[in-house]
Amino acid sequence: MIKLLPLNKKKIILFFLLSFYFCFNYSYAAEDIWKKKENNNDQKIELNEEEVTIESPILSDSIKKIEIKINEEEVENFSPSLVGLFDPEENDFTLDMWVMSDGKDVKKVLTKINKMKLSRFSEDLLFKVLFTNSYAPKINLSSEDFLQIKINWLIQNKRLKDLENLLKTNPSVGSTSKVIKLLVNEYLSKAEIKSACEKAKFVGREVQNNYLDKFLIYCLINEERKEEAQLVYDLAKERGLKDNFFDDKINYLLGISDKTNQNIKDDNLLNFFLSHITVNKFDYQPNDKTDKYIWRYLSSSNLISAKGFENEEIIETYEKAAADESFPNEDIFKIYLQVPFNFNQLMNSTEIYKNLPNFKARSLIYQKLMLTKDPSAKLKLAFLLKDLFEKDKLLNVYQEELSTILKNIDINNIPAGYTELVEKNIDPNIQNSKKVKFDNDILHRSKVIKHFLDDYEGTSKTEKDFKSVYKKIKRNKKYFISIMDIIVLESLIVDGITLPGDLNIDVLSSELTVPGNLNKLAKDRQVGLVMLKIIEIIGEDKTQNLDPETIYFLTKILNDLNLKKIRNKILSETLPLKV
Repeated sequence: MIKLLPLNKKKIILFFLLSFYFCFNYSYAAEDIWKKKENNNDQKIELNEEEVTIESPILSDSIKKIEIKINEEEVENFSPSLVGLFDPEENDFTLDMWVMSDGKDVKKVLTKINKMKLSRFSEDLLFKVLFTNSYAPKINLSSEDFLQIKINWLIQNKRLKDLENLLKTNPSVGSTSKVIKLLVNEYLSKAEIKSACEKAKFVGREVQNNYLDKFLIYCLINEERKEEAQLVYDLAKERGLKDNFFDDKINYLLGISDKTNQNIKDDNLLNFFLSHITVNKFDYQPNDKTDKYIWRYLSSSNLISAKGFENEEIIETYEKAAADESFPNEDIFKIYLQVPFNFNQLMNSTEIYKNLPNFKARSLIYQKLMLTKDPSAKLKLAFLLKDLFEKDKLLNVYQEELSTILKNIDINNIPAGYTELVEKNIDPNIQNSKKVKFDNDILHRSKVIKHFLDDYEGTSKTEKDFKSVYKKIKRNKKYFISIMDIIVLESLIVDGITLPGDLNIDVLSSELTVPGNLNKLAKDRQVGLVMLKIIEIIGEDKTQNLDPETIYFLTKILNDLNLKKIRNKILSETLPLKV
């Protein structure tokens, strides 16, 4: 039994205990990577009506003086908030990449993009664009709203590790209880209690959220810091916390009472968790209305009972939950393996499944698939199972498992008729992992394009390679300079490569155009918005499937904006022949 202190004494102790607790646990110093360390030497500051010039006298006469010129009118419109994960120079961007754009235009394009199922390339590019440290647009989009857009994108795309990195790199983001609650629930749903409690430490002291307050109280109890838990609990009650269920559970966990209500409460994950750790003979059967986090917790805590696996509705409930990404896909296949079948059913599975309920048909074929060793027979069963999942619009449950099954089949044993089908289903981005094959008879596939790849050896090497390849194709009187060749030539010129005088790039590209809206945005230096437009254009497509005209105007715009790293990424995926 804990001896309760008078409330005024408790407040004093609470102040000191929590001060220590927060100082210890929330010691993530907000480091502004853009703020330079102040020099202790005196600085001369000259003022005039238009600008401020700061001259540093600490440099020797042999070194040029550093001058920082600040346009006061522009600074007034900037928010000091810079929240991101990348330095601008990592991708050739700048701090003001969004400044010249109208926030309404930014939100409009982002709305369109968020409705797309972006290709891996498009999603990765969007991630870089959104999370480069930069100022928000001048008008119609505040820094706070821009940050919320970024956070929502991470949440919607389930990039939780990136969200955690954002919190660690930018501690001020932790002031939003929505983000912290999300991370707490994600780890709690995995039954990773210690990690969930660590995420709660991101909460700033100024944040008041009943859900997080209650979870923090539990964390203190779990860490055997019951006196602190009691004090935090009393403070929460004083602020107006009213929750009979929570009172009952916490008093039990604190040792104030020796019994607790045995009802299971499933209106949120925290209440469900508290029910699980305090209810004797815990037994729970989920349904269509069960929260997604509770579904995950059931799986992580091994609370899934096999007793109902003969029941069609129960199995279908689990399948539907997996399709909605509320239940782990891999656990569906564990369930399938527990559905009982006799020897005859397994031996004649390809006929018997036709007369079974859909969930049972999938279970039977999956079990047969796991028992089959012959590559050809295994492939037939794997793709039959794919059809059965597609029939009930559950394909997303099976895609990863299908990929794993196909990867485990020796490529040398795959029948010729299945090769392309296997490649397509094993990894949608398999093209990217193949080796580049150079063809020196074609300019845009020759060794010249090494210039745009990761193993780039420098300008002099590129010029040497170009002379060799150009000499060869020039001897071919039938050779035609293609759009892809023009893309290479223009990009080489931008990179400072000297081309032969008989190659008039202006004439060669005279019939190629760039959309007027992109041109205008580029001329206005609306770099961030240009990148969003590019992402919208590429959208769901693989870059290697883009037509030459599209690749041309994309690279042309990127060249005009001097965004060479992004350009090279596109060229490295679209130019080479990969085998």
